[in-house]
Amino acid sequence: MQHHDIADARFGQEDFARFAACINAVGTERFPELICQLCMELVGAEKVYLTAFFDRDPIVELYSNHSSERHLKALEMYLKVAYFLDPFFQRFREHRGDELLLLGDIAPDNFKTSEYYQLFYRDMGLQDECGILVHIGESSAICISMGAEETGHGTNPWRLSLALPAIYALIKRHWTRLTPVQTDGTGRLAAQLEAAFKAFGKSVLSPRESDIVRLILQGHSSKSIAREFDNSPETIKVHRRRVYQKLNIASQGELLSLFLSAVMAAPPTSSEDPLYHYFASKTSTSG
Repeated sequence: MQHHDIADARFGQEDFARFAACINAVGTERFPELICQLCMELVGAEKVYLTAFFDRDPIVELYSNHSSERHLKALEMYLKVAYFLDPFFQRFREHRGDELLLLGDIAPDNFKTSEYYQLFYRDMGLQDECGILVHIGESSAICISMGAEETGHGTNPWRLSLALPAIYALIKRHWTRLTPVQTDGTGRLAAQLEAAFKAFGKSVLSPRESDIVRLILQGHSSKSIAREFDNSPETIKVHRRRVYQKLNIASQGELLSLFLSAVMAAPPTSSEDPLYHYFASKTSTSG
């Protein structure tokens, strides 16, 4: 954490009023919105997204102040499938405990040039993304992710970091027990999504090529993948070109699009390569 002047840490009357509002709202339907507003004010963010993460179930949106049609369309895809590639969700699956997280600290080295970042972060007009993970029990957590819109001021997590003990306590007092809300269209279980992720491409790619594809989708660069497999970046680039040729695609953007489409086309209980079901559905449609 960078050094800050003591004035940066000062909490004013409005801050204490927001804390009081959260305390009074614990156990009520107003709490998710109020705790999000408190965190946004402390960090200097303008957009916030509150979700419940689960080990074996789909994530659930609990609060959002995103309202544009473009943002809502991207978030719909995020809730159905794409959350699995989100660095915040991947961090949750490591179960490190309650944390304040900066996207730049937890994302793979090439994440900000990945197609996933372009779609779900940059194109939503966000910068300086940060979030908090608060674990509720052994297999679930609350995630509050925040970012500034392109107004030039960015975010500053310093005051939020000082308030974390109180915020953690408030969240755990409200969500004493966190279970999935099952509704129509929530998608496959997270465990089945993980299986689909691991199976993606195995019907047409070699095991090494499939591993490389998964790392590309998560935002790793050729250099990072090379370190993972103790290869040279040039060797990884050869694998990458071969993968694109086999999948009949030409870019990382087409790879992400193919992955999302294939996973959504696969039956929830399938253990096969999602591409098998995707190409089958394309054939039946064209026929």
